[in-house]
Amino acid sequence: MDFELYKDYLKRASDQIPEGAKQSERFTIPGVKLRYEGRNSLILNFSKIIQKISRDVKHFLPIFLKNLGTMGELRGGQLFLKGQPKNDVLDRHINDYVNKYVLCKICNKPDTEIVKEDKKLVLICHACGARYSIDE
Repeated sequence: MDFELYKDYLKRASDQIPEGAKQSERFTIPGVKLRYEGRNSLILNFSKIIQKISRDVKHFLPIFLKNLGTMGELRGGQLFLKGQPKNDVLDRHINDYVNKYVLCKICNKPDTEIVKEDKKLVLICHACGARYSIDE
């Protein structure tokens, strides 16, 4: 088969792939949607964020609030925060959490879970089989 014919077949096949399937990244965290109420803030899409990262709120919330340096509480599917942090600060802290507690350090996939083994937290990757302890 001649090379030009091969390139033509490849281009035609590529053009038939739907746009949604061409995404190289399947794991994207929704950006924080904030509403300010006086001196406080509400993360309106908090439940979507938690659902996307597939972690227990009881694990995520204390770490997130400690890193943020504020107090907060859940109100339905929203997170009520003391103070008025900026969106990019909140997004950065969520991404830091994801990098430490969600993404596998070996294959960088989000197909992980946290289990407790002998007083240690262990991150187990279902994609590549990696297991390593994480600090809380």
